Amino acid sequence: MSVSLILNNKPVPRSQLATLPGLPPNFAVVYALKTGGWEIESPRHLTVAGRLQNRYKLCYVVDLGDHRRTAKLNRTPLTCKDQAHRFEATIDVGFRVHDPVAVVRGNLPDVLSAVYPYLISKIRPIAARFAIDEAFEAQARINGTLVLPMALAEGMTIFYCDVQLEPDEAARKFVRGRTEAGRSSEMGRLQHHAVLGNTRHQEAVKDIEQEARTAREQRERAALSSVQFDFRGLILEHLAKHPGDTEKSMELLLRWDEGRQARALDQEQRQVEMVRYMIDKGIVREVDVPGLRDGVLGTSAVAFGGMLPPGAGASAQPAPAAAHVFPPAAPRSPSASRPPTPPPSAPPWGGTRPDGAQVPGGSPSGAPPDGPAVAGLAPVYVVLDTSPAAAGCVTELRDALRSLQTVLANSPDVTSAVRLSVLTFSDTADVRLPLTQISWQTGVPDLQTGDGCRYEPVFRRLLELVPLETERLKQQARVNRPTVFFLAVGDPEDGGEWQAAQQELMRHHYRPNIVACGIGTTDRRTVARIASPAEFAVAAHAQAGLRESVAQFSMLLQNTVLHLGRSAVAGSSELDLERPQGLSPIEDVE
Repeated sequence: MSVSLILNNKPVPRSQLATLPGLPPNFAVVYALKTGGWEIESPRHLTVAGRLQNRYKLCYVVDLGDHRRTAKLNRTPLTCKDQAHRFEATIDVGFRVHDPVAVVRGNLPDVLSAVYPYLISKIRPIAARFAIDEAFEAQARINGTLVLPMALAEGMTIFYCDVQLEPDEAARKFVRGRTEAGRSSEMGRLQHHAVLGNTRHQEAVKDIEQEARTAREQRERAALSSVQFDFRGLILEHLAKHPGDTEKSMELLLRWDEGRQARALDQEQRQVEMVRYMIDKGIVREVDVPGLRDGVLGTSAVAFGGMLPPGAGASAQPAPAAAHVFPPAAPRSPSASRPPTPPPSAPPWGGTRPDGAQVPGGSPSGAPPDGPAVAGLAPVYVVLDTSPAAAGCVTELRDALRSLQTVLANSPDVTSAVRLSVLTFSDTADVRLPLTQISWQTGVPDLQTGDGCRYEPVFRRLLELVPLETERLKQQARVNRPTVFFLAVGDPEDGGEWQAAQQELMRHHYRPNIVACGIGTTDRRTVARIASPAEFAVAAHAQAGLRESVAQFSMLLQNTVLHLGRSAVAGSSELDLERPQGLSPIEDVE
C-alpha cells in the first residue's frame, strides 16, 4: 500500500483547502513563487490582508503527521554470511515530514519507495556478517547500529525503526537437518561409549568368573590328589557328596568287603597247598619255612596257623647258603600303576587385577614368573600429555593404560618380550611407571593434570632413561630399538628448548623410534617434528572430541605394542604402525 504525503496531487487555490477530503490536524501549505522556488505559509499570512491576497494563490497541502508502516522484504531478501541462505526480514518503520518544500519538490507518489531502500542499504551489510543460525545476533546488531532519528533528503525523518530477522524456510530446513545430524552424532558417540563400557564390564565379569572357576578346579585337584582311588575310596567320596545314598553305598561297601575277604581266603588256601606240595616233593625243606613265610606268604603267613606241616615253625633254623629264598613281594594298590599326580601349578601371575579381582598364584615379591626364553626384548615408553589442555580426557588416558595392561596380561607370549614404562609431562616430566614386565599385579598409575606445557623436560628424561635401561636389558637378551609413543594434546611453551633436546636424543647411539600422535587443537606441524621417522606422525581429525581421539590412540597403542612384542619373540625388530580409523598420517612439515 503506497503512502503519499502531498494531500492534493494538483495545486488548488488557498481558499479551497477546506474542501479537501480527509484533511489531517497537522499540515503545511506550500506556495509556488512566481520568481521560482517555494515558500511555506507563515504567521504573517494570517493577517486579513494576507488572507485576501493569498486566497487565490495556488498551493499544495503536505501532511505533517506521524506515520507507521510494517513491511516484509520478499523481493529483496537479506543474504547471510555464506551467501547461500536468506534472512526473512520484517521492518516496522515510523516517519514524519520535516521539510514540506522538499516533499513537494520531490513529488513522490509513494514515500515508502524512499524510506525502505534507505533502510535496506543500512541493514544489508550488517546481515551479511552473520551465519544463517545467528539471526537473533544479527537482529540485535542491526537494531543497535541504526541511529535514530534519520533525516532523508526527500524531506522526511525516520523516528522509529525495528527490524525482525529469522531464517527463511530453506535455511530453517538446513539448520534443522544440521542440528538433527549433530544430535544423532552425539547420541551415537554416547551409545558407543556405553557399549564399550558394558563390554568391558562383561569381560571383567567373565575374567573374574574364569579365575574363580580355575581356582576351584585347582583346589579340587589338590584335595583329590590325597584320596586313594580304590573301590572303598570312591564309595566314601560318593557318600560325602551324596549323603542321601547312605543305604545303597553301605550295601555296595559290604559286598566289596565280603568279596575281598573271600578272595583273600582263597588266595591263602592256594598258598598253603603250594607250600605243602613243595615240602612233599622235597623242593623246600622245613628249615626254609620261616624265610618262605616272610618272602612268599608275607602277611598271609598268619593264616597258616596249624595248617603248616608239624614242626615247621618249631625247628626253624637259618637257611643254608644254597637254599633258594624268594625276595619279598612289593605291595600293590590300584593307584600304583599310574604316575603320581603333580601338584597343580600356579598361574603365570597373581595378585590383584585392575578391576579388584584376586588372582591366585604369582610370586610373593610381585614380579612376574620367568617365562620362556625370547629371542629379543622390546622396550616401550608411553609419554602422555597431562597439561591443562588434556583436562577433559585424563580419565580416558588412564583407561587406555588399563586396556594396554589387560591386553598384555592376556598375551603371555608377548608379555615375556615387552618392557613398558609410562611418563607424563606438563611443566615437568615424571616417570609414573618404571620400565617393567607387565602382569595383572602391575599398578596402573593415577593421572593428574599439571600447570604449563613444556616438551623439553620429557625429552631430557628420555635421554637419561633410554641408554641406561637399554644397557641393562642387553645383559638379559638381545634388545630391539626402543619405541616411544608420544601423545600431544597442548602446544609446547618452550619451542627452541624442546627441539634441541629432541635432536640430541635422536643423535644418541640408542636413539628410539618415536610414534607421535596429535589430538585436540595441537599444531600438526609440531607433531610431525616430534616423530622419527616422519611417517610415524599421526593425528586425529580436527572435529573429533578429545575422548574419542584418546580411544583411537589407545587402539593404536595396543595394536602396535602387540606387534612389537610378537616381532621380538620371533627374533625380528620390525615396527609396523597399525593405525585405527580416525587417525591419519601427517605429511612432512618443514
